[in-house]
Amino acid sequence: MRIPVPALAISIALAACGDSRPIQPAAATPFVRLAAVPGRPAAGYFQLRIAGDRGALLSVTSPQARRVEMHETMTSGTMSSMRPLRHIAVRRGDILAFTPGGRHLMLFDVDPAIRPGGRIELVLHFERGEPRRLTARIEAAGGEAR
Repeated sequence: MRIPVPALAISIALAACGDSRPIQPAAATPFVRLAAVPGRPAAGYFQLRIAGDRGALLSVTSPQARRVEMHETMTSGTMSSMRPLRHIAVRRGDILAFTPGGRHLMLFDVDPAIRPGGRIELVLHFERGEPRRLTARIEAAGGEAR
């Protein structure tokens, strides 16, 4: 089994401190995929393990987008549709997942200076506790950071 060097180094450091718990990433690589058509919304995705009693995710904002909406894709037979989500209840230990084909963010009026390969900040606002900030990488419409 191959263990990535950074993960191995962290594991060794934690073992030296007497902590042998497995390392759990707080957020799996967040990314925002730009729209194929200029003027259309970008789509945002992330996974986040919920720590503590947060109640519900109420909204997501970004200083680089005028508006961010939470949506969910639903499929019935051969038809797919989207619906906005007002909030998402979460409990401690849950993995809050926004993935292609499921829950996702729609970012409207993204700063035109944002380019593939760059970064954008996502701010998650919960019912309880401080907002959680994630830095997402920017991908081109085809899914590549150029």
